Amino acid sequence: MIDLIHSNGVLVIHHLQKNYRDYHDFLNFMSSVGDPRNILSVYFPLWFQLSQIVGTKMIWVAVIGDWFNLIFKWILFGHRPYWWVQEALLYQNNSLPQLEQFPITCETGPGSPSGHAMGSSCVWYVMVTSALSFTRAHRDNSQNKLHRLTWSVLWTAFWVIQVSVCVSRVFIATHFPHQVVLGF
Repeated sequence: MIDLIHSNGVLVIHHLQKNYRDYHDFLNFMSSVGDPRNILSVYFPLWFQLSQIVGTKMIWVAVIGDWFNLIFKWILFGHRPYWWVQEALLYQNNSLPQLEQFPITCETGPGSPSGHAMGSSCVWYVMVTSALSFTRAHRDNSQNKLHRLTWSVLWTAFWVIQVSVCVSRVFIATHFPHQVVLGF
Protein backbone atom coordinates (compact mmCIF):
# COMPACT_ATOMS: atom_id res chain seq x y z
CA MET A 1 0.00 0.00 0.00
CA ILE A 2 2.71 2.50 0.96
CA ASP A 3 4.68 1.59 -2.17
CA LEU A 4 1.60 2.45 -4.23
CA ILE A 5 1.32 5.84 -2.48
CA HIS A 6 5.04 6.48 -3.00
CA SER A 7 5.06 5.40 -6.66
CA ASN A 8 2.07 7.65 -7.39
CA GLY A 9 3.86 10.46 -5.56
CA VAL A 10 6.89 9.90 -7.79
CA LEU A 11 4.62 10.28 -10.83
CA VAL A 12 3.36 13.61 -9.47
CA ILE A 13 6.92 14.80 -8.78
CA HIS A 14 8.05 13.72 -12.25
CA HIS A 15 5.07 15.54 -13.81
CA LEU A 16 5.84 18.74 -11.89
CA GLN A 17 9.55 18.63 -12.73
CA LYS A 18 8.88 17.95 -16.41
CA ASN A 19 6.02 20.40 -17.02
CA TYR A 20 6.75 23.24 -14.62
CA ARG A 21 10.50 23.58 -15.00
CA ASP A 22 10.12 27.25 -15.96
CA TYR A 23 8.77 27.95 -12.46
CA HIS A 24 11.87 26.58 -10.72
CA ASP A 25 13.00 29.96 -9.39
CA PHE A 26 9.55 30.80 -8.04
CA LEU A 27 9.15 27.37 -6.44
CA ASN A 28 12.62 27.55 -4.93
CA PHE A 29 11.73 30.96 -3.48
CA MET A 30 8.46 29.61 -2.07
CA SER A 31 10.36 26.78 -0.42
CA SER A 32 12.47 29.38 1.35
CA VAL A 33 9.32 31.34 2.31
CA GLY A 34 8.10 28.23 4.11
CA ASP A 35 11.47 27.43 5.68
CA PRO A 36 11.04 27.10 9.46
CA ARG A 37 14.32 28.99 9.98
CA ASN A 38 12.63 32.13 8.60
CA ILE A 39 10.21 32.08 11.50
CA LEU A 40 13.00 33.06 13.89
CA SER A 41 15.04 35.21 11.54
CA VAL A 42 12.36 37.09 9.57
CA TYR A 43 8.73 36.70 10.65
CA PHE A 44 9.15 36.83 14.42
CA PRO A 45 11.34 39.98 14.54
CA LEU A 46 9.00 41.84 12.17
CA TRP A 47 5.85 40.93 14.03
CA PHE A 48 7.40 41.43 17.46
CA GLN A 49 8.14 45.04 16.45
CA LEU A 50 4.53 45.51 15.36
CA SER A 51 3.01 43.76 18.37
CA GLN A 52 4.76 41.95 21.19
CA ILE A 53 1.63 39.87 21.80
CA VAL A 54 1.52 38.65 18.20
CA GLY A 55 5.29 38.07 18.15
CA THR A 56 5.06 36.01 21.33
CA LYS A 57 2.09 34.06 19.96
CA MET A 58 4.04 33.40 16.77
CA ILE A 59 7.12 32.12 18.58
CA TRP A 60 5.00 29.79 20.73
CA VAL A 61 3.19 28.45 17.68
CA ALA A 62 6.54 27.90 15.95
CA VAL A 63 8.09 26.11 18.93
CA ILE A 64 5.08 23.89 19.60
CA GLY A 65 4.59 23.21 15.87
CA ASP A 66 8.25 22.26 15.44
CA TRP A 67 8.07 20.02 18.50
CA PHE A 68 4.99 18.24 17.12
CA ASN A 69 6.73 17.95 13.75
CA LEU A 70 9.69 16.18 15.38
CA ILE A 71 7.40 13.83 17.30
CA PHE A 72 5.42 12.98 14.16
CA LYS A 73 8.63 12.42 12.19
CA TRP A 74 9.79 9.93 14.82
CA ILE A 75 6.45 8.12 14.67
CA LEU A 76 5.72 8.30 10.93
CA PHE A 77 9.33 8.34 9.68
CA GLY A 78 8.59 8.69 5.96
CA HIS A 79 11.06 8.35 3.10
CA ARG A 80 12.36 11.20 0.98
CA PRO A 81 11.33 10.77 -2.71
CA TYR A 82 14.72 11.28 -4.32
CA TRP A 83 16.28 8.61 -2.12
CA TRP A 84 13.27 6.29 -2.12
CA VAL A 85 13.41 5.98 -5.91
CA GLN A 86 17.05 4.91 -5.67
CA GLU A 87 16.37 2.30 -2.96
CA ALA A 88 12.94 0.95 -3.90
CA LEU A 89 12.88 -2.56 -5.25
CA LEU A 90 9.71 -1.65 -7.10
CA TYR A 91 11.45 -0.51 -10.28
CA GLN A 92 13.42 -2.52 -12.79
CA ASN A 93 16.81 -1.11 -13.79
CA ASN A 94 15.46 0.40 -17.02
CA SER A 95 12.26 1.80 -15.50
CA LEU A 96 13.85 3.81 -12.68
CA PRO A 97 12.19 7.25 -12.74
CA GLN A 98 14.65 10.09 -13.17
CA LEU A 99 13.88 12.66 -10.53
CA GLU A 100 15.85 15.84 -10.80
CA GLN A 101 18.04 16.74 -7.86
CA PHE A 102 18.30 20.35 -6.68
CA PRO A 103 20.65 21.80 -4.05
CA ILE A 104 17.90 21.65 -1.43
CA THR A 105 16.65 18.19 -2.45
CA CYS A 106 19.12 16.35 -0.29
CA GLU A 107 17.61 16.92 3.12
CA THR A 108 18.32 14.14 5.54
CA GLY A 109 16.07 12.62 8.15
CA PRO A 110 12.48 11.50 8.00
CA GLY A 111 10.21 13.24 5.53
CA SER A 112 6.77 12.86 7.02
CA PRO A 113 5.19 15.28 7.77
CA SER A 114 6.71 18.22 5.94
CA GLY A 115 8.15 20.71 8.41
CA HIS A 116 8.01 23.49 5.82
CA ALA A 117 4.29 22.92 5.24
CA MET A 118 3.57 22.55 8.94
CA GLY A 119 5.57 25.57 10.11
CA SER A 120 4.40 27.76 7.26
CA SER A 121 0.72 27.00 7.79
CA CYS A 122 0.95 27.60 11.55
CA VAL A 123 2.86 30.85 11.34
CA TRP A 124 1.00 32.32 8.38
CA TYR A 125 -2.29 31.46 10.11
CA VAL A 126 -1.15 33.52 13.11
CA MET A 127 -0.09 36.37 10.83
CA VAL A 128 -3.38 36.46 8.90
CA THR A 129 -5.62 36.17 11.96
CA SER A 130 -3.59 38.82 13.78
CA ALA A 131 -3.72 41.22 10.86
CA LEU A 132 -7.48 40.68 10.64
CA SER A 133 -7.90 41.30 14.36
CA PHE A 134 -6.14 44.66 13.91
CA THR A 135 -8.53 45.64 11.12
CA ARG A 136 -11.55 44.34 13.05
CA ALA A 137 -10.66 46.39 16.14
CA HIS A 138 -10.55 49.66 14.21
CA ARG A 139 -13.69 49.53 12.11
CA ASP A 140 -17.16 50.89 12.19
CA ASN A 141 -20.19 50.11 10.05
CA SER A 142 -18.92 52.18 7.11
CA GLN A 143 -15.76 50.06 6.88
CA ASN A 144 -17.46 46.66 6.53
CA LYS A 145 -16.72 46.47 2.80
CA LEU A 146 -13.07 47.31 3.40
CA HIS A 147 -12.86 44.65 6.12
CA ARG A 148 -14.42 42.02 3.84
CA LEU A 149 -11.99 42.96 1.08
CA THR A 150 -9.05 42.75 3.50
CA TRP A 151 -10.35 39.40 4.78
CA SER A 152 -10.60 38.06 1.21
CA VAL A 153 -7.15 39.31 0.20
CA LEU A 154 -5.40 37.97 3.31
CA TRP A 155 -7.02 34.53 3.21
CA THR A 156 -6.40 34.27 -0.54
CA ALA A 157 -2.75 35.16 0.08
CA PHE A 158 -2.62 32.53 2.86
CA TRP A 159 -3.90 29.79 0.54
CA VAL A 160 -1.68 30.84 -2.37
CA ILE A 161 1.37 30.78 -0.09
CA GLN A 162 0.48 27.43 1.46
CA VAL A 163 -0.24 25.72 -1.86
CA SER A 164 2.93 27.21 -3.34
CA VAL A 165 5.07 26.04 -0.42
CA CYS A 166 3.57 22.54 -0.63
CA VAL A 167 3.99 22.31 -4.41
CA SER A 168 7.56 23.61 -4.14
CA ARG A 169 8.50 20.88 -1.64
CA VAL A 170 7.08 18.24 -3.98
CA PHE A 171 8.67 19.83 -7.06
CA ILE A 172 12.18 19.71 -5.58
CA ALA A 173 11.60 16.07 -4.57
CA THR A 174 12.07 16.71 -0.88
CA HIS A 175 8.62 15.38 0.00
CA PHE A 176 5.95 13.13 -1.42
CA PRO A 177 2.56 14.84 -1.92
CA HIS A 178 0.99 13.01 1.05
CA GLN A 179 3.78 14.31 3.32
CA VAL A 180 3.04 17.95 2.57
CA VAL A 181 -0.68 17.34 3.05
CA LEU A 182 0.08 15.79 6.46
CA GLY A 183 2.31 18.75 7.27
CA PHE A 184 -0.34 21.23 6.35
